[in-house]
Amino acid sequence: MIKQWGRKAVITLLSVVIFVGGSVCSLAIEAGSDAVIETRAADQRADGRSGKKQVVFISLAPSPYTNRHDCMRAGFGIYILLRNHIKQFKLPISLSYYDGSEFFQDQGAIAKVLSLGNVYVMGGSTWGQGPAFYARRFFEIGGESNLMGSSATAWATSGGAHTGGAEVVHSMLRSMMGMGANAFTLGQKYMVFTTDERLNPTTPGAFSRFDMWYMDQFARMIAVQALADGDRIKAQRLGVRLGVSPFYFKSTDSKPFPPPPEVLDRYDALLALINSSAKPDSKSWKSLTALLSVP
Repeated sequence: MIKQWGRKAVITLLSVVIFVGGSVCSLAIEAGSDAVIETRAADQRADGRSGKKQVVFISLAPSPYTNRHDCMRAGFGIYILLRNHIKQFKLPISLSYYDGSEFFQDQGAIAKVLSLGNVYVMGGSTWGQGPAFYARRFFEIGGESNLMGSSATAWATSGGAHTGGAEVVHSMLRSMMGMGANAFTLGQKYMVFTTDERLNPTTPGAFSRFDMWYMDQFARMIAVQALADGDRIKAQRLGVRLGVSPFYFKSTDSKPFPPPPEVLDRYDALLALINSSAKPDSKSWKSLTALLSVP
């Protein structure tokens, strides 16, 4: 849990420049205090009244093996990329991100968070061949929330490529479906990121540029699903506008697959931020966790 890692009320400003869709986006990340968090909560309430679609991220981690928050860090990558698209394309979407490990056994807090969203983006870590305790307990306690009319998707982190990460995503999506939500993914791909048993990168807890590319495709798909309102024509038009499709693996002249180095180069700044946040005493981690909301 973040509290165990000594989260402090520190105020800094981290500027990250990344390329999105061929253009440059400058991202300012506020590091937080109670005042910053309360301001963000007020903004969220105002967004709800303005008719913006609410996308709620919930990370149910850390890893029971390493105690690292790789899952939350992957979520920050998706969150930041989605926030950049919201700014670039002027999308009527509001974001919030919650550390579920802080309230996964609090029925009232779970019910409150699960009352906020039009789209829920769930993150979990792997234990054995399935979800770790945080996710299991979250759904055991909060499973009576009625999510009809909302959508849900999920991501997971795992030590290796075939160690249960897909089952984590599958289980969380099935749980959300059981509560009434409509589930979606990035086409046929479950969003699983391996952070240990891999040849490149070799650093434990590190992500790759290809991981960032997948996070970007996932962020764009979340935006499409949030705004389409079940309208297939509207969804397809949004997909063209945002440059995403369920068939991400099909090469075109404008979007080759796998993405060439010049495309992956665009994610270097964000990758450096996410990878440098692996240490809980790093400025990057403190800056990222200041983006979190509280129930």
